[in-house]
Amino acid sequence: MDLELSGKIVVVTGAGRGHGESMSLALAQAGATVAVLDLDGESARRVSDEIVRRGGASSAHQIDVTDRAAVETAMQGIRSQFGRIDVLINNACAAIRRIPFLEMEAAEWDQVIAVNLRGAFNCSQMAGRIMKEQGGGRMINISSFAAGLPAAGFAAYSASKAGLEALSKIVAGELGAFGVTAVYVRPGVVETEFTKPGHAGEVGEKMRSVIASGRFGTTEELARVICFLASPLSEYVNGGPITVDGGKYVCQF
Repeated sequence: MDLELSGKIVVVTGAGRGHGESMSLALAQAGATVAVLDLDGESARRVSDEIVRRGGASSAHQIDVTDRAAVETAMQGIRSQFGRIDVLINNACAAIRRIPFLEMEAAEWDQVIAVNLRGAFNCSQMAGRIMKEQGGGRMINISSFAAGLPAAGFAAYSASKAGLEALSKIVAGELGAFGVTAVYVRPGVVETEFTKPGHAGEVGEKMRSVIASGRFGTTEELARVICFLASPLSEYVNGGPITVDGGKYVCQF
């Protein structure tokens, strides 16, 4: 199926590895021009170079999404280079760890909220202004099942994702009149090389036991859904949640 992504300019944050890398490669394969943004400039360039090696079009940007001035510079630079921004995918996520709420340091809370929520705000506002001016655009925010059913020990992460979902609704509501839509996606347990060690042994078995499909998802499976949501074929999908979780909540066992 042709997703009609040819010629579309897509910005992906946190695109240097994991979910973001898979999304970027899949979007480029479907015909989109992908601006690869990551805090790690070397990783961003590696993914961008791979897109070009495969015959696609891309640019790489080292960016801290919590830095408003840097985000504005990057978004304006991407528009100057490619003429527009059609899709923004807010995927950047702070490193997280399981820690009891009463033991969490304020600095750790602030860092997670800054990247996951304020970073998405920065990128959405800067890209949103461009999208409004050009008469349309699409934002896709990568949330988590933890926004609806938090896991103990992940207070900051869960709060940041719940806030991201509320932000998505506001953007969809306020910018819809200007042709700008926003959706938020709730992945379930989608494995990356980074998360695999934490899914080993009894912990992993317990996590799999409540998934109807009986397995974890892959970054490629998530990327395929993102490609559809980024495409004109899904333009009437606005808001959320869009779940990609293998049936994690379909019933109680």
